[in-house]
This record gives sequence, C-alpha cells and structure tokens, in this order.
Amino acid sequence: MYGPTGWFGRALVVSCALVASKPLSAQRVDSTRAPRGDTARLSTTVVTATQTPLETSAAPVAVSVITGAELRLRGVTALSDALRDVPGVTFAENGSFGGSTQLFLRGGESKYVKVLVDGVPANDPGGAFDFSSITTDNIDRIEIVRGPTSVLYGADAVTGVIQIFTRHGSGAPTVNAAARAGTYASRDANAGVLGDIGSGDFSLDVARHETRGIYAFNNAYRNSVLSGNLHLLLDAKTDLRVALRYTDALYHYPTDGGGAVVDTNAHQSGDRTSIAVDLGRFFTPTFDAHLAVTSNGISGGTTDNPDTPASGGYLSLDNTRRRGAELRGNAHLGGNTTLTAGLETEQEDERTESQSIFGGSVFPSVFAASRHNQAAYAQLLSHVAGSLTITEGARLDDNQQFGKFGTYRAGANWAVLRGTRLRASTGTAFREPSFFENYSTGFVTGNPSLQPERSRSSEFGISQDLLAGRITVDGTQFFQRFRNMIDYTGDTASCGFSYCNVASARANGRELEATFRATSELALNANLTHLETRVLESGFDTSSAGLFLIGQQLIRRPRTSWSAGAAWASSRASLDMHVTHVGSRADRDYSAFPSIPVVDPAYTLTDVGIDIPVTRAGAARTAAVTLRADNLFNAQYHSEFGFLSPGRTILAGARVSF
Repeated sequence: MYGPTGWFGRALVVSCALVASKPLSAQRVDSTRAPRGDTARLSTTVVTATQTPLETSAAPVAVSVITGAELRLRGVTALSDALRDVPGVTFAENGSFGGSTQLFLRGGESKYVKVLVDGVPANDPGGAFDFSSITTDNIDRIEIVRGPTSVLYGADAVTGVIQIFTRHGSGAPTVNAAARAGTYASRDANAGVLGDIGSGDFSLDVARHETRGIYAFNNAYRNSVLSGNLHLLLDAKTDLRVALRYTDALYHYPTDGGGAVVDTNAHQSGDRTSIAVDLGRFFTPTFDAHLAVTSNGISGGTTDNPDTPASGGYLSLDNTRRRGAELRGNAHLGGNTTLTAGLETEQEDERTESQSIFGGSVFPSVFAASRHNQAAYAQLLSHVAGSLTITEGARLDDNQQFGKFGTYRAGANWAVLRGTRLRASTGTAFREPSFFENYSTGFVTGNPSLQPERSRSSEFGISQDLLAGRITVDGTQFFQRFRNMIDYTGDTASCGFSYCNVASARANGRELEATFRATSELALNANLTHLETRVLESGFDTSSAGLFLIGQQLIRRPRTSWSAGAAWASSRASLDMHVTHVGSRADRDYSAFPSIPVVDPAYTLTDVGIDIPVTRAGAARTAAVTLRADNLFNAQYHSEFGFLSPGRTILAGARVSF
C-alpha cells in the first residue's frame, strides 16, 4: 500500500499525533445519531450534506432521510426498494432478485452516485456500484443528498451521495428477531441484539435472504449479512466508533446479455467487508477533530462453465480494495460559523484473474492495477440571524493517475417568511476513470491519459409550510452539464486507445414534493420528477446503436416519474402503501448486434406493508404479525429491455422483541 507522501503525509502524521495526545470535550455533537422521524420527508437532522448536523429544512441542497424504523414497519429489506420513491431516483434492474441493479440520480450516469456505509466508500474505483445485494438489515437511517458533493467526498459524488448508517443501541440490551416466507420460495430471517454497554452502546445483527427467483431454472439467490456498531466513551472527552458490515451473496442467472434464457449453470458470487473506525476528541469547547480509518473489500467472480464440450465458458476471480484515512476538524467560529477542514488519503487496488474457454481451449488473463489519491478540503457553514444558512467550500484532489483536480460548492437557504424558505446552490464534481478504462490490455486498450469526467450543476428551490406545518410543499429546479464523458471504441485509431474523453450531455429537471400530516396516525406524501436529458457531443459510435448520440436522450432515464404514499400507524396496527410510476425510457435491445434502439414502456407498481402487534403496547416482550406485498397488482414490465421483472410477491411472517 502506498503511504502518505509529500505535504499531505507530513500534515496527516502531525495531525494524527495531536489527536492521539489531546482530549475532547464531552459536549461533542453526535454526528451519526439523528432524531428518528415517521416518514422520509419530515424535517430531521442530516449530516451527509455538510459533515455537521443540520436540519433538513435548513439545508442549502435537496436532501431526504429514510429511517430504519420506517423500513422495518414497511417490511422493506432491499436498499433499491427503500430508495425507489425518493425524488430523482430511478433504477434499471437486470432480471430477478440479485440481478445487476443500477441507480440513476437526476439523470446522471449510474457511476455518478457516491455510496457510503458508515462513512466508508462502497463504490468500485471509477464509481460503479451494484445495488442488488445491499440490504436494509440493522440500518438506523439512510441519508440521500441530491446534487454535486465532491467537495466533501471526492470522486464519484457527481449527482449525489447516499449514506447508510448502522443502527445504535439504547437502554437495556434488547433481542430482536423476525422471519417470513412467501412467493418464489422466498425466505427472510434475521436476529440481533442492541443496547447500552459500559460507557457506550452497541448493535449486532445477522440476516439471511434467499429465493428461487422468477425464471424457471438456474435463478436462485441467497444473501447472508452480518452487521454491527460499537460506540464507546473512552473518557469524558474522547469517543470511539467502530462499524462493520459483511455481505456474502450468490446469484444464479440463466440469461445472456440480451435477456434470453440460455444458460443452466452460470452464477456470480461476491462478498463485501466494510469497516469504519472513527476516533473523536474535543480540543476546546469550540474545536473538535475526528480521525477516521476505513476499509472496503470486495471479493468474488463469475463461474460459467461450458454447457456442452463445444460451447464457450468464462471464469473470473475479482478482488477490489479501497483503504483510506481522513482527519477532519471543526472549528466553531464567532457569528454561528463553523469551519470544517479535512485531509484524506486513499489507496485503491484491483486484481482480476480470468479464463475464457472456446472449443476446449483455455485463454487465461490477469489484470492488476493500483493507485492512490490525496486530498484537502475546507468548508464554511454560517447561520445568519437565525434565518439564513450559507455554505461554501473547495477541494483539491491529487491523484496518482490524473494529477491535481479542484472542485467547489456554494449554497444558501433563507427563511424569507414564516413557513417559506428559498434555497440555491451551485458546484462542480468529478468521476475518476475506472481501472479498466485506465489500464486494460489485450483486445481492449486502456488509456492512462484519461481525465476525470466532470460536471457543473446548480439548483434553485422553494419550500412552503401550510396549516401550521402539517403540510409542506417543496419544489426544486436543477441544471446539470456533464463533460469529458468516457466512451469506448473498438477502433483504437479513433483516439489511440479504446477509451477516450469525447462525449458531453446535460440533464435538467424539476422535483416536486408534498407531505401532509393528516392526523396523529396518518401521514401522506407524494413527489414528481420531470427530467430532460440530451447528448450535446457524441461518442465514438454515431450509428443508432451508440450510447451518446447528439440530440438524443440518455438511455434508461424516464422523462416523468412519480410516487405517492400513505402511512397509518396506531397501537392496533400499521399500514403503509406506496405507489411508484416510472415513465417510458429510451433503451437498447442487446439481443441483436449491433444493438437496436427501443423504448421501455411506462409501468406502475403498488407495494403494501402491514404490521399487526399481538401484544399490549409497552409490554416488556412484544410480538407482531407482518405482511408485505410487492407489485400488488402484478404489473408486467421491463426494468431493462428483454429481462423479466418480479410479479406479485407476498411475504408473511412475524417479529419478536424481548
């Protein structure tokens, strides 16, 4: 692993020594324990937007918070299901449960969303993240920040950041367990314990999810999850947090790249280990510092042995690691202003061993690459006269491969009248090239001179409270321009390599949100996103099969999407219903070569969750019966052209706590 070098290395070493030797104040704000809300749209505390606790209503950018308590009552276990009714979010899912799942936020590429698990970057180097195997087990909350966030989080935070926080304990240790079963021979089970321990708190949870899948054969999926969180107050001025999440998944798939059912033995396996260690101290009542060490490792591969002696096959073993350290300080200046400054270093490694099999002949290949990145950033967050929040920040990344790259962000949120808030922000962000785009050899030639894909974005929003805050209406208009987009060509004469920075596009749109607290037991919410994407500079392939065609839409991004939900909760039962609509999308039919432009029709899904307690409220031991129905009306649709999608799925079970 590369060690810290140059100015950054010396600064980090000195700063780490200071953190280790000086105490913190007990007044430290808990930046990972936000108040729990009843719905994703109620104002609560968010930390991902600015790295310091901030009310969502005062944030200068669009944010959403989804609580783990809400998801458990709804019976949602897949992260994609938890996120699909967030404004600006759409998914492209490759077939059954466990199939490759891409998320598009505000029309950007799927590699433009940074995913963090307790502060640990979970994306592959280059931004790719598959949402298919990440679950909501033992989650305290999910924070979604829409808009460029590279100033705080570096590469890949182009259109937003999604951060998952692991659950905390509170009070006497409590054991929780749940199990359910249903359609497609699906089974879910989990058990955990959480509570106070010594001078801190903890949580520990294990879960198992499995199904035979929606195809007639070779479509089984299973996923085992271990997660935990430990918080200790080491002394009156020091605290330590350690979070762990481990996932082991196996997915069998019978389909080829176009969705045809052709394979009886292909499967993918993968395990992911995410570890975060955070040491926090207060030097004075107005200055605190955090030293965070993170590690994310992914190991797995594809096994597709030949179905017949004459047919082809493919085997691979992939290992990817991201390890980093960050030192961040918060100085609380006069005038309700906080200066946040940080230093980061990260090492990325990837190694792939593969074998292609044709007619009994084996063609082995080994790909290995590594690089490191160092960065420094600073942000000012000011609260003026209690009605105006202003943030401004800048960052400089120094990457071993593409050199120095700067980004900025500025924003404001102003309470102009009672119940009326205006907000505006602008900023830049970037995606680093993937290892394959930089270093691949053989039939595909990587380009070591690639520059990061970059963006410039701005947004304007207004929020209005009505009926003493029982109704909130929010609207956002955003503008995004993506440049230096990397495209692939099989003709290296075009630019000397298989990958080059050639394309550009824009993605503009608007988001409308409304929440209504009808009664103390009933909450309603709805949102609508209208998106306009357009390619401004084409990629290499200018035929109808190309991904970047001048004047055309970016594929798999619907112009219109909306969702509406109702949540009713009382001591007798809880009922949650969400309706999600995804409009028509441009796509490609990859069953032909070259691929053919097609349109995926619009579809609407209705999901219902029911939770019925069978013990008295306030009892030391509680139990409840649960029912979850996804795609209640059995809509037939394609998330990606050519691939089936799950029909009506009903799961029934029970949960206990003691």
